[in-house]
Amino acid sequence: MKGGKSCPKKNSIIHVKNRVSDWVTIREAVKLINKTTGEKLKDSDIYRHALHGRIYISIYFPSPVILRKIKTINQKLKLAPVENSFISRLFFLDKKGFITGGNLTFSTEGRYIYPIQRVIDTTLSGFEFVLIQRLLASSLKIPLPLTGANVSNYGITVTLGGDTFQIFEKMTWQEKINQGIMQLPENCLSEFFAQSSSQVMYRKERRGYFPIHNLPEDACFVIRHAELEKLINMSFTNKTTSPSATRISTPLSRLFWLACKHNKEISPLMRQPYKLLSIFEQWASDDGITDRLSGDTLKTALERGSPSSSSSSK
Repeated sequence: MKGGKSCPKKNSIIHVKNRVSDWVTIREAVKLINKTTGEKLKDSDIYRHALHGRIYISIYFPSPVILRKIKTINQKLKLAPVENSFISRLFFLDKKGFITGGNLTFSTEGRYIYPIQRVIDTTLSGFEFVLIQRLLASSLKIPLPLTGANVSNYGITVTLGGDTFQIFEKMTWQEKINQGIMQLPENCLSEFFAQSSSQVMYRKERRGYFPIHNLPEDACFVIRHAELEKLINMSFTNKTTSPSATRISTPLSRLFWLACKHNKEISPLMRQPYKLLSIFEQWASDDGITDRLSGDTLKTALERGSPSSSSSSK
């Protein structure tokens, strides 16, 4: 899927184990975990863990990228206003932000750096969080998020040495303008020719740094071996947890079934409890609940609480 990609499958799982690289693709990670633990983990489980902050995900950049440090205030990424001119908004906003009148971007400082690392970690502080949400939805075969958790797209972020950086590209003004106006509706083009054509004429060969708002075409999400070990340990921990600790009584299951049945958002997914799980996990995260939720427990509770369960037991 364009803009939010897990890397394609490689030839052999043995090749993954023996190579020097400290990372694997998402598909390779699923195979390794299932082979090691006997679980039936899916891509969607890894995306869930990443979205809830249980593991860190990384991005593989086959081609060079340019980074600049993002300023922080009280441990939050700082935003800065974009100059209210057609050219500045075209240079620093994504398509949606430009059309809807957005005027903010990440506030960066310092020099632009060209990292030698091809794999760089991310805390999903930028639009990459939404890209992971899209991959999760795609893997579960449910509708893609309309906006995602981040309503505004300020760009793609990565982390190096404890600092957060924004990804940039370098090109001439003319190249950036050509790239930008191709995405805009016709009514915006008339504004460009009326306000900005003369401003650009004598600067079109000037080169500048511009934020990117999607992953490069050849980049994709991967996972480091250290995070892979976390997932394997989670699996073994879950196996040793007593199942009796998660049992739900029949009366409580009845109430749970009724609550789900009469909730318009989740009622259509009651026959697909593993897809329903992601909604409960999001609610739990929003309310500060960090316990790991189980799809099997959810499925059992719905089956035990349904009226058909009651009639079949008579």
